[in-house]
Amino acid sequence: MKHYLPLFWILVTFVQAQDAPTSAPAASTTGSTTIESDSLDLNLGKKQGKKQGIFRGNVKVDEPRFTMTSKEMTVFFADNDAVESLEAREDVVIKRKDGSSETLSEKALYDMTNKKLTLLKVAKQPKVISKDKTVFADKIILYPEEDKMTTEGASRVMLQKAP
Repeated sequence: MKHYLPLFWILVTFVQAQDAPTSAPAASTTGSTTIESDSLDLNLGKKQGKKQGIFRGNVKVDEPRFTMTSKEMTVFFADNDAVESLEAREDVVIKRKDGSSETLSEKALYDMTNKKLTLLKVAKQPKVISKDKTVFADKIILYPEEDKMTTEGASRVMLQKAP
């Protein structure tokens, strides 16, 4: 049985992590965000440790500006139930619906406070693919509000010619 959880408030900030230009307006609040998975474990009780939701199996996030798929995703909540961070694991693919970019990684972390998306190497390098280049690195950090990307460790860029 598939589990569906509409979590627009979780991903309003996350959507900005998709390499949006600094001048772009904030994510639209008129659309909805849905997270689907084969199972969901939700812990929102203060007495049971850190508040979190763990989505397992065929995780798919569908949001007005992007889709993300992975095998597992954990959402971490603050005491006031605001989202602190997200961690997606195994075969993480994030595709902008406008077709401008796609990221592939084995692990992706999104820090809501610092508005930073980090793609991490587990066995193979993550990559960011856009129309004119593909970036590979051991660690790729995207700062969408600054329209900035940094890499750490072994890195390379492949430039593509425009058709």
